[in-house]
Amino acid sequence: MKKSTKALIAVSAVAASAAAFGFGAGYMLFNEVHNRNAKIFKAVANKAGPAMENAERKEDDERLVWFRNAKFESYELINSKNFRLKAKMIPAENDSKLYVFCSHGYRSTGDGEYSLMAKFYHDFGFNVFIVDHQAHGDSDGKYIGFGYHEYKDCMEWLSWMIDKFGKDIQIVLQGVSMGCATVTLMSGDENLPENVKFTVADCGYTSAQAEFEHCIKNFVHLPKHPFIDAANEFNKLFNGYDFKDASPISAVSTAKVPMLFIHGDCDTFVPTYMVHQLYGACNSEYKDLLLVSGAAHAESYRMNSALYEEKVKEFIDKFIKK
Repeated sequence: MKKSTKALIAVSAVAASAAAFGFGAGYMLFNEVHNRNAKIFKAVANKAGPAMENAERKEDDERLVWFRNAKFESYELINSKNFRLKAKMIPAENDSKLYVFCSHGYRSTGDGEYSLMAKFYHDFGFNVFIVDHQAHGDSDGKYIGFGYHEYKDCMEWLSWMIDKFGKDIQIVLQGVSMGCATVTLMSGDENLPENVKFTVADCGYTSAQAEFEHCIKNFVHLPKHPFIDAANEFNKLFNGYDFKDASPISAVSTAKVPMLFIHGDCDTFVPTYMVHQLYGACNSEYKDLLLVSGAAHAESYRMNSALYEEKVKEFIDKFIKK
């Protein structure tokens, strides 16, 4: 056998081995990131940017005590994929047409992000409606959608709410992290009901693709090529969407609803520069941006509740009919 032929075989073998490694690593990356039962990436996410349920909270905080003692109403919805989705609500003290729709973050539940915040909205006369996204909490589903599936489910929830509670209800969309991506995608949907009066977009990423590229570089220390490309192929096969389809930055370009963007200036999990990109791309007639000093990921409300509430109250006073 000629030396050139042997060299070609050797190179081909190395290339095949590298491709097989990238293929296998891509599947592991997809599964760890998206499968609700995966463990490794969950640990990475919690370490890099703890959700409110993992952040430090004072157990005697009156807001947390109030939340834990609140009387919840339970609801469920069968979505278009025949998944049973769960939600719960703290009814307003008095009969009210005001609803805050609470969308939680990655591998979290509403009990994490909203256990402190819920009382603020409730004190303003809102019914506090908290969903469990698919593949989270008590809802069905195996794979997480990083806003893509969740936003479609939540659009179904909005229709359900309007049928259930009345066509004249007023809704505020409130989302944190992946929940922010969810409500941001909803805000750019041309079928968003007029019942939605404004959106609070807290610490969301510009796109799933951009967030994965940031995380694999900074927390997993792998190159984005070929691993994210391979993971995306598995995602399209098993999870039914392309990473690029979960694109809040595209959604805000068509948003008509007023939008309040909030982000911690010390966020390294969803880096702070992303909120500036989202704000810049947003074409809503009315938008505002609040940066919370010293806040890491999903910690803006805990770090400075008064400032957060002041800014949300401005939107309530401006866009909610009393």
